[in-house]
Amino acid sequence: MQIFLRNTMVFLFVFLFACGTKDDGAKLRLDAARHFYANKEYSLAKQEIDSIKILYPKAFDQIRSGLAFLDTIRRAENEQVIAGCDSLIALHEPTLEAMKKLFSFQRNKEYQETGAFIPRESLSGGIITGIMLRSGVGEDGVLYIESVFVGSKQKHNQIKVSAKDGSFAQSLAVNDDGLNYRFSNMGKEYEIIRFAGASENGVARFIFTNSGNPLTATLEGQGKYSYTLSQTTKSAISKSFELSTMMLQLDSLKTAKEKAEYHIYYLDNKKDKAHTDNIIK
Repeated sequence: MQIFLRNTMVFLFVFLFACGTKDDGAKLRLDAARHFYANKEYSLAKQEIDSIKILYPKAFDQIRSGLAFLDTIRRAENEQVIAGCDSLIALHEPTLEAMKKLFSFQRNKEYQETGAFIPRESLSGGIITGIMLRSGVGEDGVLYIESVFVGSKQKHNQIKVSAKDGSFAQSLAVNDDGLNYRFSNMGKEYEIIRFAGASENGVARFIFTNSGNPLTATLEGQGKYSYTLSQTTKSAISKSFELSTMMLQLDSLKTAKEKAEYHIYYLDNKKDKAHTDNIIK
């Protein structure tokens, strides 16, 4: 409430004196920008500076001062972003490291450039034990679900997971080869179809949200096959979803911090160049 009243007074102050000369009005806008900057209200400060150029296009001194002050505001704004990112990274990174202990990191150095975190409860030593959904999280934080089918010819390319109340999540159809495998062995047909990124389409989130309820997986393609997901499968996919979410959030924070650091670097170089140019002149 106090912030609202203070901001209202600032705008009212500017409005009451806006009828004066162009310099008076521009100065008041510049003072208002400094007021907002002092209170770390950087968006409002930038709005005031923008208004000088729009309302007082001939107030050249104030426009020049405003543009110089704008760099100061932008620097403080980016420093605020960095501080916020550092705080959140420090808060969540220990949780992420603890979560990774629930997974086994696997990478075949012969043919894999990057590895994946596999939930420990779903490890099978690479042996296909039956029809199932299995999951993992890549080093980039992207979650994948693999649909494994063993039996007669199925050739599915899509999965649907549904609850008893009729709600469901359905992957997109995957038709490219990529990391998909179909082969025969000992008279049985095997299929391993991977859904990742856009093609996963929220299936893992649905399983995570409904992990306490009975869920049915339906394989769709040239035919249909349905089965009930085990609690172990639901638990493993839920953990993969949580790990992926946290990895992507932390990656986003680190990217935002890097961008803010680059912006400050740019502003500092701009200031140094301006200073050097003035010396040369």
